[in-house]
Amino acid sequence: MKNFEYKVFDYKNIEHHNNEVVESYLNKNYGELGFELVCVLDMGENNSNKDGKSSRFRYIFKRKVNK
Repeated sequence: MKNFEYKVFDYKNIEHHNNEVVESYLNKNYGELGFELVCVLDMGENNSNKDGKSSRFRYIFKRKVNK
Protein backbone atom coordinates (compact mmCIF):
# COMPACT_ATOMS: atom_id res chain seq x y z
CA MET A 1 0.00 0.00 0.00
CA LYS A 2 1.32 3.46 -0.90
CA ASN A 3 0.71 6.42 1.37
CA PHE A 4 1.82 10.01 1.12
CA GLU A 5 3.60 12.21 3.62
CA TYR A 6 3.07 15.96 3.40
CA LYS A 7 5.14 18.92 4.57
CA VAL A 8 3.60 22.37 4.82
CA PHE A 9 6.12 25.16 5.06
CA ASP A 10 5.52 28.88 5.66
CA TYR A 11 8.82 30.43 4.61
CA LYS A 12 9.89 33.32 6.83
CA ASN A 13 9.98 36.26 4.46
CA ILE A 14 12.19 38.43 6.64
CA GLU A 15 14.12 39.88 3.70
CA HIS A 16 11.11 39.89 1.33
CA HIS A 17 12.49 37.06 -0.77
CA ASN A 18 11.37 36.54 -4.32
CA ASN A 19 9.01 33.54 -4.24
CA GLU A 20 10.67 31.93 -7.31
CA VAL A 21 14.06 31.98 -5.55
CA VAL A 22 12.55 30.51 -2.38
CA GLU A 23 10.68 27.87 -4.42
CA SER A 24 13.92 26.81 -6.12
CA TYR A 25 15.77 26.71 -2.77
CA LEU A 26 13.08 24.63 -1.07
CA ASN A 27 12.73 22.29 -4.07
CA LYS A 28 16.44 21.52 -3.87
CA ASN A 29 16.47 20.93 -0.11
CA TYR A 30 13.22 18.94 0.16
CA GLY A 31 13.89 17.23 -3.17
CA GLU A 32 16.96 15.61 -1.66
CA LEU A 33 14.62 14.09 0.95
CA GLY A 34 12.28 12.72 -1.74
CA PHE A 35 9.63 15.45 -1.54
CA GLU A 36 8.13 17.24 -4.51
CA LEU A 37 6.46 20.65 -4.47
CA VAL A 38 2.76 20.24 -5.24
CA CYS A 39 1.35 23.67 -4.45
CA VAL A 40 2.31 27.25 -3.59
CA LEU A 41 -0.39 29.30 -1.87
CA ASP A 42 -0.29 33.10 -1.78
CA MET A 43 -1.51 33.88 1.74
CA GLY A 44 -1.52 37.65 1.22
CA GLU A 45 0.93 40.40 2.06
CA ASN A 46 -0.03 40.72 5.73
CA ASN A 47 0.13 37.04 6.67
CA SER A 48 2.37 35.80 9.46
CA ASN A 49 3.40 32.28 10.45
CA LYS A 50 3.16 30.65 13.89
CA ASP A 51 6.37 32.45 14.96
CA GLY A 52 4.91 35.86 14.07
CA LYS A 53 7.21 36.30 11.06
CA SER A 54 6.00 37.59 7.71
CA SER A 55 5.23 34.60 5.49
CA ARG A 56 3.28 35.45 2.38
CA PHE A 57 3.73 32.12 0.59
CA ARG A 58 2.91 28.63 1.89
CA TYR A 59 4.68 25.73 0.18
CA ILE A 60 3.16 22.23 0.22
CA PHE A 61 5.36 19.19 -0.50
CA LYS A 62 4.57 15.48 -0.68
CA ARG A 63 6.40 12.19 -1.04
CA LYS A 64 5.37 8.58 -1.37
CA VAL A 65 5.82 6.37 1.66
CA ASN A 66 5.59 2.60 1.24
CA LYS A 67 4.06 0.75 4.17
